[in-house]
Amino acid sequence: MAINLWGTIRGEAFPWLRELYVALRRQPINDCVILAETYGCEVDPSSPTALRMLKLPETMHHLKGGDQAKIHLGLFDLAAVNGKTANQSYAWRLQELEAWVQGCQRVSVLPYVQPRSRDEIRAFWAWWVERLGWEGLFARDDQQNLYKVKKNLSFDAVIIGLNKRGRWAHGEVTCFKIALMDKDGGFIEVGDVASGIDHQLRRAFYTLLMQHKVAEHDTWVEIKPFVIVEVEATETFRQVKPRYVLEGGHLNYRDTVEAHSLRHPRFIRFRSDKQPCIDDVGYERQLPG
Repeated sequence: MAINLWGTIRGEAFPWLRELYVALRRQPINDCVILAETYGCEVDPSSPTALRMLKLPETMHHLKGGDQAKIHLGLFDLAAVNGKTANQSYAWRLQELEAWVQGCQRVSVLPYVQPRSRDEIRAFWAWWVERLGWEGLFARDDQQNLYKVKKNLSFDAVIIGLNKRGRWAHGEVTCFKIALMDKDGGFIEVGDVASGIDHQLRRAFYTLLMQHKVAEHDTWVEIKPFVIVEVEATETFRQVKPRYVLEGGHLNYRDTVEAHSLRHPRFIRFRSDKQPCIDDVGYERQLPG
């Protein structure tokens, strides 16, 4: 069965969980703890043995009832077996999991390599991350320290609003809206940023930016678009996003456009040297394609 954060139990609703259950029943174990992640993928046309990672909206579509054959379960560690912690090497644990799920179609150990050189690491990254769109790598050293390696892109954006989330009632901003400017001077909303805002910044955002409030909506407060921030994200995907135009000091909703949305956006710093203009926060020059 699967139990989500709200306590909902999903019996055998997921075919990849059923497949894993059948595979584990063939092993001489009573219980185990496996670390895993569901993800969306499809066969890459240029290489039938490779799985191209799907973007988040596609994955959620298939997870909620689309083509569930495109949803897989990726195993990435074996934590315990029969009540005992698995203290063997990481490579051994992955190889053990591979033997358990051999023959499964929707369950597998996530791709890994034991590199003997930097060239092997570069080749692994080039194939899985750059070619097939996987999110990034986990790397372990001989002391079993864990490192997360991801693609990052950095750009400058203008804050257009403060979201009434988290500790808003306590005078803290835990999430804000950012936008980029298109060639016609419109503001295209590209995402909400919550990561990277420490406790001190949360209060500063509220104290300083609420002085520039121009309108209040149900879930967010619109502010004068003049504060520029540098934002970092692991990747982008396409989504329909709202577009605003500045009229009389207000951001008036004009239409929607298919534009980039951000995955794992993170606040990096303020850019006091930038202005809310096409040269500094332009959409096409920073997020082309």
